[in-house]
Amino acid sequence: MGIALGSWWAYYELGWGGWWFWDPVENASFMPWLIGTALIHSLAATEKRDVFKNWTVLLAISAFALSLLGTFLVRSGVLTSVHAFATDPTRGVFSLFSRETFLLFNSVLMVVSMLTILLGTLYPLVMEALNMGKLSVGAPYFNAVFVPLMIPVIVLIGIGAIVRWRNDDWQRVWKPIAILLVVSTILGITCGLLFIESHLFTSILGIVAALWIVMSSISTVYERLKNRQNKLVALANIPRAFYGMTLAHIGLAVTIVGITLTSNHSVDVHERMAPGDAVEFAGYEFRLERLQSVPGPNYRATEATVTVTDDGKPVTTLHTQKRLYTVRNMPMTEAGIDAGFTRDIYVSLGEPLDDNAWSLRLYHKPFVRWIWLGAIFMAFGGLLAASDRRYRLRSPVKATQVNEATAPVK
Repeated sequence: MGIALGSWWAYYELGWGGWWFWDPVENASFMPWLIGTALIHSLAATEKRDVFKNWTVLLAISAFALSLLGTFLVRSGVLTSVHAFATDPTRGVFSLFSRETFLLFNSVLMVVSMLTILLGTLYPLVMEALNMGKLSVGAPYFNAVFVPLMIPVIVLIGIGAIVRWRNDDWQRVWKPIAILLVVSTILGITCGLLFIESHLFTSILGIVAALWIVMSSISTVYERLKNRQNKLVALANIPRAFYGMTLAHIGLAVTIVGITLTSNHSVDVHERMAPGDAVEFAGYEFRLERLQSVPGPNYRATEATVTVTDDGKPVTTLHTQKRLYTVRNMPMTEAGIDAGFTRDIYVSLGEPLDDNAWSLRLYHKPFVRWIWLGAIFMAFGGLLAASDRRYRLRSPVKATQVNEATAPVK
């Protein structure tokens, strides 16, 4: 939730229309989240099958260490950022085709993903410390190394949810996996061809990945219910941890859709506008109605009022400000945003030009809200799983009372 709120803050406050910039501070929060997520999956195998104990401890230590590193990077000032401030040899042996295997592969991939981000974040600092010049590692590097690592993670999420603990038979699971894959691919391609005009391949790939996760998650619920006579009772008896896992995975799918569509299909224009000027953009008409000075408690602001119409019909009225905070003489932008379930209309006021004109940047960002909606699902799924009664520890007093009450009378 903290990462999602930081992303929303950047989207709303910075006026760039972006939600993730691979900023060092963003990376500092993202790396422990990746390791923590790997830890959750590894803990599932440790709890169910008593395996990966050392790996789980290592992940726990790494998550905490990365949290400390992130605190240091953010608060030390070394980074410049808008965000800164038993002996049985067979014990633990399991089949390679089991849920434990897929959870292990998944957590290893997340660790590797974290290491690539750590490398990109610290490499400029190392180069500068060795007097080898200053350089910056930006989005091209992170996109090139992170996205390919996430594709097998997404595939493993679906397969791992279907495969059983300890040992399973490929003959049992290949058919449902094949069906889910074919259906996800067909639906993803259909959606892409019907609604998407550009960036077709990457958009279809993202939709297929999201559908694969959703359908495999639904399939696991179906598998738990198909042999039960009373479906409602069976639903009620399913552990909260299972529901939490399912909700978190679906949340990941929602976020993937948001990231894919807003990254590939957002459009923007940078216009010189004076009061009374209108611009046709993304099927809407944007008209700058007025500019006015607005005093604040610790800033001075110029506010632009922009009306948006669709074929002459009013859509929204947006207010965007360029603020100058007097204490630090620091300019900030307050964007005007019309939020929607499938799109955001976003206006930010730029710099003053001549003849009472200002630069304005206009954005149309499809499905951007789905990024944070998926994050809410993932966070709520984690809380739901953590509330499972299997994870509630009895207090020592109550445990002693229970033991005394159930002890045999001598």
